[in-house]
Amino acid sequence: METTLIVVQIVALLCLSALSVYLIVVLVRLREIMTSVEGSVKELTSRAAPVFANLEVITDKVKNVTENIDEQASGIRQSIQSVKEIADNVLEFERRIQERIEEPVLEAVSFIAAAVKGVRTFIGRVRS
Repeated sequence: METTLIVVQIVALLCLSALSVYLIVVLVRLREIMTSVEGSVKELTSRAAPVFANLEVITDKVKNVTENIDEQASGIRQSIQSVKEIADNVLEFERRIQERIEEPVLEAVSFIAAAVKGVRTFIGRVRS
């Protein structure tokens, strides 16, 4: 029985040794993978920094462009409002001129028409 126990202990120690060797191999591979990941992260970081810098510049430019567009839109709104006010003023001016001139002109035309009619009548009577 003692011999069997010794054989079982030897087999257990051999299995434990094989497991230890396997774990060492796995840890070495894991270290290689981690080294590769570390290199990839460093490369990604070094390449990402300029991209982020460019992105910041682009963002600033887009911000400036949108601010300029807002300013231009505001200017256009003010210009349209000014044109509208000018058109309203012109219409009001035209209305006032029409009110002031229309009646005297119509009276003058009526007077001239009456005078012409009178002259025609006079000439017609003189000829008859």
